[in-house]
Amino acid sequence: MMTIYCEYGLIGRSLAFEENVYISFSSSGFIKRVSHIPPRRVDEEYESCLVMPGLINAHTHIGDSFFKEVGFNFTVEELVAPPYGLKHRLLDAASEKDIKDGIRWAAMEMLYSGTTTFADFREGGVWGALIMRRALEDIPIKYLILGRDHTNTADLLRVCDGVGLPSTTIYSDEELRRMREECKMMDAMIAVHASETKDERERSIREHGVSDVVRALSVLDADLLVHLTHASDEELALVSGRGVACCPRANAYLGVGIPPVEKMVEVGVKVCLGTDNVMINSPDLFREMDFLGKAVRARSGVGALDAKSILKMVTVNPA
Repeated sequence: MMTIYCEYGLIGRSLAFEENVYISFSSSGFIKRVSHIPPRRVDEEYESCLVMPGLINAHTHIGDSFFKEVGFNFTVEELVAPPYGLKHRLLDAASEKDIKDGIRWAAMEMLYSGTTTFADFREGGVWGALIMRRALEDIPIKYLILGRDHTNTADLLRVCDGVGLPSTTIYSDEELRRMREECKMMDAMIAVHASETKDERERSIREHGVSDVVRALSVLDADLLVHLTHASDEELALVSGRGVACCPRANAYLGVGIPPVEKMVEVGVKVCLGTDNVMINSPDLFREMDFLGKAVRARSGVGALDAKSILKMVTVNPA
């Protein structure tokens, strides 16, 4: 067993601030004990340091890491809409080495900025998932691969941890139900983008009679919804108790608005933060937290969202 001492710590699900913290680990790396009582032996001491949970990035697209900033001043549709958005055209034309190198660079950047785990929406079906696994096989970071291939979900789930859909709007109710049943059968996660833009939301209402948020809940039964930048108050109440990955810096970069995070917290949504596409954002959650705090303060005033609530969005909530 190994024991470390840290002068300060954020401990437990409440992230309680405590002093003089001793943490003991098993030989396999699991935390066995957290105490304020000094043990017989302390292996490492960290004065004037704060120990806290590793950060979890709840939404990334790291496959596009090799072409950063090429989409500046593009609309979100021009940049990332499948299948002809700039991102998809560049991915289709890229070599496997370029994609793998970009994934590795992004993973190392996450580790250097405190992120120990991330959930990635992976394009390219089975092939795309296998590229990511090969790229990260010697990098000590945890990850979930949420793939997409609506023609063969069963094969996809053999190499992925779940599905990560670009939207509900492009699928029929029958297709969404089929994917839902296949994922539930495999105990796989279901995640989907929803109401990132006003246009996507209005398209769902026009073509399916209800918003994409409602379809994500009632037809797909998604575990995790991404963005909800333009969700209504009524929809936020429906999402209460579920996970939502918000990406405020990416939304701001693409000019689609800032998600109503303070309202989500108020109604009990489990808000998580993600950094979204590496082509437009660094995967640094400290920068994400900083931006969100300032954006909410500018919109809703001082005290609308406290610092600990924001920290929980990259630790306790996504965990």
